[in-house]
Amino acid sequence: MADVTCPYCMTKQEINHADGYGYEEYEEYEQQCIHCNQIFLFTIAVSLSYEVYCQDGDHIMKPFGDQCPDMYKCAKCDFYEKRKL
Repeated sequence: MADVTCPYCMTKQEINHADGYGYEEYEEYEQQCIHCNQIFLFTIAVSLSYEVYCQDGDHIMKPFGDQCPDMYKCAKCDFYEKRKL
């Protein structure tokens, strides 16, 4: 799986994280391209996302919309479910 694309030749490649290299947020690191041998810089930033759900039995389910008549979404949280028509 490729982490980045070289800005010089557009080759996709993985970052070499040997011994934890390149994991410090917002620091500048160098990587040599596996295809064109150019050295490019990269930084890393970690972001978190959350989905919030009610406890089982507390959902207030409403139809998602006319485009998806078999999908329902809780009015209080991010829970979705597909129901048979």
